[in-house]
Amino acid sequence: MSISAKIADFAHKAFVTTAFGYFVYTGVNLGGMMLAGPDNGQPKEHPQAGFIQMLRDKYAEEYSKYFDTGSRDWYDKDDNSYLKKLPRPEDYQPGGKRN
Repeated sequence: MSISAKIADFAHKAFVTTAFGYFVYTGVNLGGMMLAGPDNGQPKEHPQAGFIQMLRDKYAEEYSKYFDTGSRDWYDKDDNSYLKKLPRPEDYQPGGKRN
């Protein structure tokens, strides 16, 4: 074999080994990120968690009164008191301020 063939053979082996190593390295890194999940496995609070919890509480309150015939809120055409029970942003946002 001539010297140029040996150099070409060495360059080819080096390139293939480097490309394979880079492929394996990238696969291991992506696999690790996929296993860790978003935010590197740190739990993240939902931006509307307070609102969702407030809705759950309201639902539980209304459901507990559903079968109790003595405390039903009957429909009255002229009654606007339900407007006072509507959730306001101050009820569920921390510190009572809007984002």
